[in-house]
Amino acid sequence: MTAEENIDEKKGQKVLKFLAAYLVAAWTFLQFIDWALVRYNISPYWVDMLLWIFIGILPSLSIYLYNKDRINKKILKLREKIIFPLNGLIIALVLFFGFGNSDLGSTTKEISYKNDLGELLTETITKEEFRIGAPVFNFQQKNKDSINSWLGNTINKLLELDLKQDKNISTEACYAENTIDKIKSSAVFNKYYVDGFYEVNNGVYAITPIVHNSKNGKEISKKTFTGSDFFELIDEISIYIKDNLGIVEEMRDRYIDLSIREMTTESMEALKAWSNKDYDEAVKIDSAFTLAYFYNAIRRNRFSHGELEEKYLIDKAYDLKNNLPIQSQFEILMYKHIIYNRWADAEKLLKYQLEIEPNNEDYNRLLEMVFSETQNIEGYYKHALKRFNKAQNEDNARRYYMSLILNGNYDEAINLIKAYELLSPNTEEVQRIKAYSYLAAGKLDEAKKIYSKIKLTWPEESIYQNIIDAYIQKKEKETVTFDFTSYAGIYRSIASEQQINYFEKNKAYFVHYKNQLLNKGIPSDNNILLSFDAGWVSGTKHVFEKDSLSTASRVEVDQFNRNKLSKFYYYRETDEIRAAYNLFKSHEFENLDKTFEKLIAKHPDHWFLKDALSHVLYRKKQSNQALIDQYKKITGTYGNRKFWVKDNRLFYKRDNLPKVEIFPISENRFISLSNYSTHYGFEQTENNVMASFSWSLDMENKEWIKAENNTNYLLKN
Repeated sequence: MTAEENIDEKKGQKVLKFLAAYLVAAWTFLQFIDWALVRYNISPYWVDMLLWIFIGILPSLSIYLYNKDRINKKILKLREKIIFPLNGLIIALVLFFGFGNSDLGSTTKEISYKNDLGELLTETITKEEFRIGAPVFNFQQKNKDSINSWLGNTINKLLELDLKQDKNISTEACYAENTIDKIKSSAVFNKYYVDGFYEVNNGVYAITPIVHNSKNGKEISKKTFTGSDFFELIDEISIYIKDNLGIVEEMRDRYIDLSIREMTTESMEALKAWSNKDYDEAVKIDSAFTLAYFYNAIRRNRFSHGELEEKYLIDKAYDLKNNLPIQSQFEILMYKHIIYNRWADAEKLLKYQLEIEPNNEDYNRLLEMVFSETQNIEGYYKHALKRFNKAQNEDNARRYYMSLILNGNYDEAINLIKAYELLSPNTEEVQRIKAYSYLAAGKLDEAKKIYSKIKLTWPEESIYQNIIDAYIQKKEKETVTFDFTSYAGIYRSIASEQQINYFEKNKAYFVHYKNQLLNKGIPSDNNILLSFDAGWVSGTKHVFEKDSLSTASRVEVDQFNRNKLSKFYYYRETDEIRAAYNLFKSHEFENLDKTFEKLIAKHPDHWFLKDALSHVLYRKKQSNQALIDQYKKITGTYGNRKFWVKDNRLFYKRDNLPKVEIFPISENRFISLSNYSTHYGFEQTENNVMASFSWSLDMENKEWIKAENNTNYLLKN
């Protein structure tokens, strides 16, 4: 070996020693930075950036260390004049493209809001992009038995409730049977997913949660928790999951962690009823089960089952809310605003909730429902666009697509679905959405071609397709006009308190079911509107009818799903009718008989107005004491029916049905304002026992049918 080679070898060894020391120092420094970032709530992206910098400068550092004697004398060769700046430029480009859109500030942010007392409060939460995503899937039962099978889709719901208290985590309860489906639904926006299995033997629960890598399903951690206290096991599993998601104790301590027993119930039977959505049974077992009242209120409100029941349930949940985390308390207040029709307050609170959980599907849907209720189509569109730009996932794409259709931006909607068609060109749902887009835009030739392809590729008979075909054929032959001026307005169901509002905005027709999302109406005749589900074989056909005075009176709604058809009837509810019924509900009966007589003259086909008048006239003949005596005669329990008096009013409730107030129109016959098509009857049997039964209106023959079977004819206990 020559002297020059010996020098080069020694220099090389020295460079390697320096590089090794550099890497050790850099790694130690990164560990300290990582700890400091967690300790002071600073973006963890700084660790990744510094790692890229430390690695990125290795080429330049190696050259410098090898030639430092010459370079320190400011003697640089051409290669060094090129490599050093190029190395710096490459690092800068990597950092720019890798972290240019990343938040490098605090991992937390402050949210200001007013509580239910009107006090301005501030809360610090973890920002959305710094939360660790980990959906929790249903747990599989090891030894199948029907007694404990309900736990499989209960464990994940409880873990979601528990984990959501920690704003370092973004989670939801999901359902899937195989690994492929779990990866498909969690891989894009989550780092992990959780599932597991369980068994129950002699009252002892063994639950095994498994934390997986969401990209490939690989098992990261697994542990079995055993014990006789199911609720304690859920709390322990929740902590275990946080540990294995990298949520260190310092991060966990930022948020309150209530026990799952405190948030739900101590009764396994009540929990089972809640998990099976039998909320009435759940609160029978545990009258302080807040979430059972709350979820029942949500369900009743969505389908307008009855204002009295909705308000009762949400008020009960509100009274019991203090056993829940602050965010859940705000959810209850938010729904209270919705149920009490305080739309501006609901919108403010929803936007606050979306600051905390931007990807929460329920909150996003509810905000769109508020926009639908207030006919704020522009607000609906802006919100959907903001969410889509933030995260271009499937849910946000659907939301954005629907907002484009509602806003009349058909070309943008078509272009959006074309982009998804490239990913799934032979998917039935994508093709149906594309066909509907052209149909809504009035581009019938394009729509017809795609529907022909759908029928060829996925042949099936459906009412949906028949209506589509008939509509296209009619439009090809003649111009379709809809007599909107005559038919616009609010129509109310005869069987529930549900309303449909038909209105025109921006030269387009809209169909809005109360407490649900807006739909676009497509005129099919001068008295027919169609409304379709964009991606499925379902929709509604609205056929408007006029009475003998040529006034819009009723709409028959044909609801179809594949070949299943259901008919519903809604009657026009004018401002005058609504005002009269509001007085009726408030028991302000003075001169109300004259009001209803005028309304009957204006709306001769509104048979239920005659029922309302019958009550007003009947109570005119009775003293208050006579009415109370009449009520007391029938109060009591009849099987699963219960009748009771409160504040001199008579109420009725049947298991799993809403509470309603009923009003006498004769000695033994009563009506309600929740269901016009049902009357409530009472009679004394031969054994001198009071019996309860119902009368149902046959709409086709316009006659009342007495229900006398074992289910409906019940004796007083």
